[in-house]
Amino acid sequence: MPQIIINIYCQKNRRLKCNCDKHTKKRYAKKRRRCRKKTAYKTLYEVNRIKINCPMHPSISVRPIVKRYFFVAPYDINLTDENVIYSNQFVDDHGEPITEFSDFGQQGYFNLYVNGVLQEGKMYHVNSNALTLAATGQHISKGTPIIVESVGFTTELVYK
Repeated sequence: MPQIIINIYCQKNRRLKCNCDKHTKKRYAKKRRRCRKKTAYKTLYEVNRIKINCPMHPSISVRPIVKRYFFVAPYDINLTDENVIYSNQFVDDHGEPITEFSDFGQQGYFNLYVNGVLQEGKMYHVNSNALTLAATGQHISKGTPIIVESVGFTTELVYK
């Protein structure tokens, strides 16, 4: 892994000024005498090298998480009014019943497929407990597959 080296050099012998009354400009303008106080020295930094390990090219990896839920209409669904299909009527990719849809919030979204056709966003609403189909005046025939797809995203930093 590459290293960033920062050099900070020691600044020894930085003089501190004498603050005695003899050396103020007003009183010392006429007489020039040496102050008997010794000049003080102060060390500011003592560090010579700092090594910092830094990754060469960090990158961001975005990975999708996709969950699909299936429902086959056991009867004709009339869409003159809103219809609600609860999540416990769906099965997952493995054919096992579920209790709720995976909701990824702001990091994801839902898609609805009716008979394999992606539906417009205004035609449905999905939360973790149910799928609500909007009233369109149409109907869904018995045996039609309804698929809810929940898509979410995760991000992680990858150091090469």
